[in-house]
Amino acid sequence: MDKKYYEAYDDRYKKIHSEKNLAWAGYSHSPTIEELLKKYGATKQSSILEIGCGEGQNALYLLSQGYNLMASDISPEAIKWCKNHAKEKNLSDENFFVMDILNNTLDKKFDFIYSVAVLHMLVLQEDRDKFLTFVREHLNKGGKALIVVMGDGVETRKSDISQAFELADRSFYDEMVQVATTSCRMVTWDEFLAELDNASLKVLNHYVDETIVGFDKSMVAVVEAK
Repeated sequence: MDKKYYEAYDDRYKKIHSEKNLAWAGYSHSPTIEELLKKYGATKQSSILEIGCGEGQNALYLLSQGYNLMASDISPEAIKWCKNHAKEKNLSDENFFVMDILNNTLDKKFDFIYSVAVLHMLVLQEDRDKFLTFVREHLNKGGKALIVVMGDGVETRKSDISQAFELADRSFYDEMVQVATTSCRMVTWDEFLAELDNASLKVLNHYVDETIVGFDKSMVAVVEAK
């Protein structure tokens, strides 16, 4: 079966990890994530799920601080990287697992779910809707979710998913490398808020943030199930 367009990051990770032995997205976590966890009532005893952990920058930090966290990603290469680095930091590698949330579910719910730079990788509306439905269905009663996507709420962009996996030049540590093309869809605030409403997610707060590592501006939404 052919890979879905949103799996292209697996190819990118494989190339950079094997040829450079470096993290594609660097090694810095976003302090904003822990700040929002605390602000919206998550404690170190709360059950927390990260959707799309990538190379684990945020998950590895939160685990090192003692949070009860599980972290998932669709990329086997990303999860392998996370597990290896968890062991190096004397953390359990069992907190990381491969999962395609658009086609699978978990048999448990969580007090807090967060996802950074994942939803904007989903271009097709049906995929975005499935993502948000997964979030709602996996929240405990009273649970909160943090969804962070690239954009300022004004500019829109929609990539051609037929080009996913094609090699393209990208800058990496001031060096040009050829890596897999990935997907992106940026939406306005009106569109984003409508998506959340359609998924029966109540918005508790939303704003543009300039502190998320890797992005000039990010749209941040904190939600709970209606």
